[in-house]
Amino acid sequence: MNRLDRMLEEKRREFNNLQAPDSLEEKLRAALQEKKPRRKLPLNRIAAMLLIGAILTYNSSTLAYYGKQLVGYDTVMDGTLLQLSRMGEGQIIDKNHLFSDGLEVQLDVAMLDGNGLVFFYTIEDTTKSKDINDVHVQVLPDIPFMNAGSSGAGEIMEEDHMQKWVFTTDEPPPFFIRTVTLELSHMKEDGSAEYGEISFRLDRNKAVGETVRMNINREVELAGRTMTIEDISMSPISTVVKGEIQDLISLGIDRARNEYRMPHNMEMSLYADGIEIERKGAGMSTDMKGTRFDVRFDALPKDTKDLRLELDSVSVHERLDMELEIAEGETLEVRGNEIFINSIEESDGRTYITITTEQGTRIPEVRLNADGNYHQLLETSESTYEKKQDEAILNTRTLEFDGSGEDMKLSVTDIRYTKDYNLTVYEESIK
Repeated sequence: MNRLDRMLEEKRREFNNLQAPDSLEEKLRAALQEKKPRRKLPLNRIAAMLLIGAILTYNSSTLAYYGKQLVGYDTVMDGTLLQLSRMGEGQIIDKNHLFSDGLEVQLDVAMLDGNGLVFFYTIEDTTKSKDINDVHVQVLPDIPFMNAGSSGAGEIMEEDHMQKWVFTTDEPPPFFIRTVTLELSHMKEDGSAEYGEISFRLDRNKAVGETVRMNINREVELAGRTMTIEDISMSPISTVVKGEIQDLISLGIDRARNEYRMPHNMEMSLYADGIEIERKGAGMSTDMKGTRFDVRFDALPKDTKDLRLELDSVSVHERLDMELEIAEGETLEVRGNEIFINSIEESDGRTYITITTEQGTRIPEVRLNADGNYHQLLETSESTYEKKQDEAILNTRTLEFDGSGEDMKLSVTDIRYTKDYNLTVYEESIK
């Protein structure tokens, strides 16, 4: 598909063509006439030397970028970012903030594409007196009309008294934003906090290639709701799948009913020509648009021909209010999840109920209703696991309650479970 090829092959030139001003020759001639030089150089050689000097001065930060600024970032960049940095992609920032105790934050480079903004920065103890392992500076983007999350990785370089960090926002700044600010928060050794910032003008001409977005619009049933996988965005830095878990109206209805049903983890797999693409992370957020999700993968390889996206599983956290009568050998069903009662035993005024569920099913908030009296869960024993022939893994454990009685029920107010889908939600042959 040539639009992906164009996206991945596009490079930007690092140097602009500079031309000497038309008045340069006249000014040089006048300067030479004022004082007779010992050695007379041709005028065109003088102009060329001055022009080279202007180029070196104009691009001093560019040369620093290749020669110094990204040294030390190799171990905190993934393969895609490393390749892009070696190609010279990104905007050189070269700005810093120095705290009063000698700690310096240096923002070296930013990389922008349609899926997010990547920052490369260094934290250095210029006094060489602190334990760099204990140094912490919180760095957060402060961008108007943008409330995106971020993720990153860093490395401590003890001998150099510095830390190298790379972090990425979950979305790019709005198109009309020209200035980006990083808010800095430093907790000093005396326990006091000091704040600072680094601001720079975002050069969108330095964006890393183009971003291609394809619509999916696949609806999937999830815990009595309809989740929509909306689109997939492919850029030189990453591949991002986005969608909606719950719209604002449905979310409002749940709140009015005092219900809570929220996925807390989503597993997806992306394949390019049959090869699985590395998953980078996922996020969920709730705002005025409802509850949304994104799953991030590495960039697609060049010349990808076939693309396949699979929904593997979703883990759900749900609050409820259920009371279930229990008896040995019976199976309870809670939101489609089976809870088998292996045994019920009483000892010293306490009740021990052994249950078996699938591995991903948990009931962390459960009480025992014995003869109308509620007893709290004291302890859950260590789990034992058993693998069935169909590859499902069963989890058996014992719940200990402080009380007993004749007529017993389980009061379940919270359940967490994982629903397996193993569903292909998008597939396309790229030509």
